[in-house]
Amino acid sequence: LQYLKLKGISIEGAEEISAASQAGPEEVSEEKVPLTAEEEAYLKEYLESLPGEEDFPESGRLFEELRSGSADAVQSLAACYMRAAARLAVEMNTEDIFIGDLIQEANVSLVQALGAAGEILRSEEWLLEQIREGIRKACKEQSQRKFEDDSLVARVEKLESAVRELSEDEEDGESAFSVGELAVILDMDVEEIRDTLRLTGDDK
Repeated sequence: LQYLKLKGISIEGAEEISAASQAGPEEVSEEKVPLTAEEEAYLKEYLESLPGEEDFPESGRLFEELRSGSADAVQSLAACYMRAAARLAVEMNTEDIFIGDLIQEANVSLVQALGAAGEILRSEEWLLEQIREGIRKACKEQSQRKFEDDSLVARVEKLESAVRELSEDEEDGESAFSVGELAVILDMDVEEIRDTLRLTGDDK
């Protein structure tokens, strides 16, 4: 909504939409996004670097040892489920993150979950869900960063356009308007304009 507003597009009922979006957690779409050729090549090489799943002991025993605080169990389970973490990353792939980075986020979630498992007897289902949750969080954060970047670009473009038009209206070509006047014209906060001007190098 903020991005559309910066583009000069008004939405009927925008305040109600905004309030509803803040009422609960935002859901991240889990529609599968196909890998690019580069990502396919990366994934193939990455999976070939991992040990085979048959190289690990039965996971049930490892989860039993994990409950007792065994560091070896943490290490073994982390290695055992790296392949599964990669598969989940592929299933939840998004256009905003390179698959290698998403796999890294999945592995971080894997290790963090094992490290915080506590004395409760955990299971494979629990571990996989912890990895999924970590991937969802990474995707949501990346989407938010992309939105903020796009919004920033829109603000800069809008401000530069307004400054250019106002400057062209001046006979001597010099700017005779204040930041406060810009704030009124663009419906932006003064501090927001100052921050944007700093980014463009026109804050003098």
